Amino acid sequence: MSKGLWKLLFIVMLSSCTSVLENEKNTQVLLGADTQDIVKNVVVVQQEENSVEYEYKNVRVDDLAVIAALYCHKQNKKAHLDKVTLYQNHARRAKFVCQ
Repeated sequence: MSKGLWKLLFIVMLSSCTSVLENEKNTQVLLGADTQDIVKNVVVVQQEENSVEYEYKNVRVDDLAVIAALYCHKQNKKAHLDKVTLYQNHARRAKFVCQ
């Protein structure tokens, strides 16, 4: 094989490795907080047919939206953030409605 072909093959291999790393980074961005943080800091307060309410500390509401979307997806519906309430103990509650 010529030098040019080896260089081209090397570049293709490098670009595929970069693509895999980007996919891993995108997955981490999608999940946001560490999964253990979510388990420790999130409690389901109320669960109804068309809504779910979480109490959470030290977790972003974006991370809860992913969980609520999975809950509503089981009903073939989309999750919409209805309200966020701050309590005296610095815990927050987020209510998602399935529509």
